[in-house]
Amino acid sequence: MTYMTDAMRAELTEQFAAVGATAIDLPVLFHADVFVDLIGEDIRRRLYVAPGANGEAMALRPEFTIPACLHHLSSAPIDQVANYACVGPVFRQRGDDLPGESWQAGLEQFDPEGGVSFDANSLTGALKLVESLSNRTPIVTIGDNALFSALLTALETPTVWQRRLEGAFGDRTLLDKMLKRLAQGGADDQDASAGLARILEGKDPAAVRDAVEEMLDIAGLAAVGGRSVGDIAERYMEKAELAANAGWDAGKIDTISRYLAISGSLDDSLSQLQAFDAAEGNPLGGALSQFAERVDAIKASVASDAPICFKADFGRRLDYYSGFNYELNFEGEASPVAGGGRYDRLLGLLAPRVDANLSLEALPAIGFVIWLDRLNKAEG
Repeated sequence: MTYMTDAMRAELTEQFAAVGATAIDLPVLFHADVFVDLIGEDIRRRLYVAPGANGEAMALRPEFTIPACLHHLSSAPIDQVANYACVGPVFRQRGDDLPGESWQAGLEQFDPEGGVSFDANSLTGALKLVESLSNRTPIVTIGDNALFSALLTALETPTVWQRRLEGAFGDRTLLDKMLKRLAQGGADDQDASAGLARILEGKDPAAVRDAVEEMLDIAGLAAVGGRSVGDIAERYMEKAELAANAGWDAGKIDTISRYLAISGSLDDSLSQLQAFDAAEGNPLGGALSQFAERVDAIKASVASDAPICFKADFGRRLDYYSGFNYELNFEGEASPVAGGGRYDRLLGLLAPRVDANLSLEALPAIGFVIWLDRLNKAEG
């Protein structure tokens, strides 16, 4: 079942045309490593992966953003404003009895001048489309990865811990668990893997890679899940560094926890963030100034009566998000019907995969996706 009705298709066509979006037909099959490296653990572990004819791992697309970025890099001037409309199936393994294929509609936008109005217009577009497709008003939750990263940087968080905390952002349970480990010192797990990490602590990276390769060879195993021997070795070295840096400043950990507790309406959350920033010596810096500008832009752009709430611990679980992100939910329903956010660094990360001579640090980019099957259920 596709969950795509004729009425939905007509409405999507009209709404995407209104913002000047070009409809693109994206491939379904990609090299798995592009998703393994960039998409985030939540979706990475749910990929449909199989070996290709040459033995290289291939994956069904689990989303539109990375494929749309690859399309933009290979078919248009990089610094050109572009809006791409994507409609079709995506594929993710599920733990329930439902099929792993679902239909989504998304809008991916690139603009070298993209600022806070870029963010506000994306949220406005997602809201308008959800409301027109469902005749319901959703609840909006927004977050900001950039604020969290600015705080960690200002607190001089150990590099490996900052990377792990940023990677866990959006999963409050996991964040709290990591902060507890960081405060107490030592590893949470005492399995053989953790023990090996302690043995390898301080060893030369090349020697660790050789050791991992030898262990896999002795056991008659091959690297799986799209991870190379180098990836596995890096994970062991990271475990050792995490343990070495644990037992961090309790006051700084408390500061992080108090920041994560901030939530409220747009105006209320801005007041809380400003008070927090002033009390802590302005660790949020320019990220807070940009957040304040974004609040004004959203208030000016969004005509919907949808309630909008900011949560400091909210983030969509995709590794490529770099700033503002949001989700739309219907009241009483746990799964979002739409979600989106900024991914300014993603084109730069993908550029060398398209052309080894292509160099790009970052380009303002934002996108959103709507789960058409969830709209269908909501209507029912």
